[in-house]
Amino acid sequence: MPVIISFMFIGGILLVFWLELTYTEYVEKLKFLYAGSIEDAKTILQTILSALITMTTLVISITMVVLSLSASQLGPRLIKIFMSSRRTQIYIGIFFGSIALTLTLLILLHDQSTFEQPPKLTISSCFVLAFINLFVLLGYVNHVARSGIADTTIERVTKELENSLARLCDNTNSQQHSEASSIPSELTQHKRDIYSASSGYIQNIQYPALLEIANQNDLLINMECRAGDYTFSGQKIGTLFPKNHAHADIEIKVVECIDIGANKTGAQDIEYSIRHLAEIGLRALSPGINDNFTAMTVLDKLSGILSAALDTDLPQHIYHDEDNKLRLIGKSVTKSDIVHSALSQIRDAGKTKPDILHHIIVIIGQISLTLKSQDAQIALNQQVELIKQHIHEYFHGKEEETYLLKAIEKYSL
Repeated sequence: MPVIISFMFIGGILLVFWLELTYTEYVEKLKFLYAGSIEDAKTILQTILSALITMTTLVISITMVVLSLSASQLGPRLIKIFMSSRRTQIYIGIFFGSIALTLTLLILLHDQSTFEQPPKLTISSCFVLAFINLFVLLGYVNHVARSGIADTTIERVTKELENSLARLCDNTNSQQHSEASSIPSELTQHKRDIYSASSGYIQNIQYPALLEIANQNDLLINMECRAGDYTFSGQKIGTLFPKNHAHADIEIKVVECIDIGANKTGAQDIEYSIRHLAEIGLRALSPGINDNFTAMTVLDKLSGILSAALDTDLPQHIYHDEDNKLRLIGKSVTKSDIVHSALSQIRDAGKTKPDILHHIIVIIGQISLTLKSQDAQIALNQQVELIKQHIHEYFHGKEEETYLLKAIEKYSL
C-alpha cells in the first residue's frame, strides 16, 4: 500500500505538471500561486525534502519504540496487527509519497532551460502537500497512541477471531460429514505411514487435493495432524490404506498437500486468534504487569467468542466420494480444545486472584445457561472443578472461599 500511494503521488505531480504546461494561460490567471524564481523554488523544495525525510525517519523510529514497549505487555503479535492495519499503511504511504513527489519535482526543475517561467501550480501543489503533512503527522501520532492501548488491541484481535470463526465454520456446509469416521477393520492391517519431510508449523492442509488423490488411487487417507500443530522432519503425520495402493510417489503427493512454515497462521487454525487473545490476558496477569482489569476485558471478549463457537458446528474434515465411501479422515479441533485454549492458562495464572476466578465463574455460568452442546458443557465443568481446587488450596477458611463458592452455587455449576 505505501508503494502504491507513492507511485500515485508521483503520477499526480506529473499530471499537474502536464496540465500546467498545456493550459498555461489559465494558470496565469491564478494570482495566489507561487510567484518566485525557479532557484528559490529549488531551495525551498530541498528544505522541504530534508524536513520530510527527517520527519518520516523520526516518526518510524518513535513508532517502533512505542510498539516495542506495548508488545512487551500485549504480546509481539501487536506489531503484526499494527503494520497490517490499512490506516497505518495509508499514513506511511502519505509520508513516503510526499518525499517521492518532492524529489520528482526537484528532478523536473533541474533543467531550467525547459521553462520560460516557473511551473507555479506544480510548485504550489507541493507546498500545500507539505503543509497537509503536518496534520497527517498529528493524525498518525494519535493513531499510534491509540494502537498501543490494550483495549484497542483486544478489540482488533476479537474482530479478527470472529471473522476467522465465521469463515471456517461456514466451510462446514461444503464438507461431507459422517458419524462413522473410524477406519474399517479390514484395512487396519494394510497401511503405509506418512512422514513429514520438513520441520515447522502446519499452516494449511489442502483437503480437496487430498480427497482427489484418495479418489484417483482408491485410498483412505487418515491425517493425524491439523493446522497449528508443530511437526519435525521424519514425524509420522498420517496413514494410507490399503498399503498395496499407496506407492512412494503417492506419499510424496500427500506430503506436498501439507503447507509447513515457520509461523502459525489463522488460515485453518481456529485456536490461533484465541491463543493470541489469551496471551494478552496472561501477560496482564504476570507479576511484572499485574493488570487484572485488562485480563477481565480479555475474559469478557472470550465469553462472546465461546458462546458462539460452542453452539456452532465446528469443521469436521471427514470426506466421502460420490459412492459415499469414506476417503479422507482429518484431525479436527474439538469444543474441548477451544475451551482449554481460551480459559485454562488464564485460570491457572489467576488462581491466586479471587476477582479473576469470580469473573471466570460468571462467564462459565452465563454460557452454560444457553449452551446446548454436551461436550462443551463437560469441558466447562472441568474448568469449574479446577477452580474449586484453586479455591480450596488458596482461600480455604477465608472470606474469598465463601464468596467464590456462592458464585458457583448461584449458577448451579
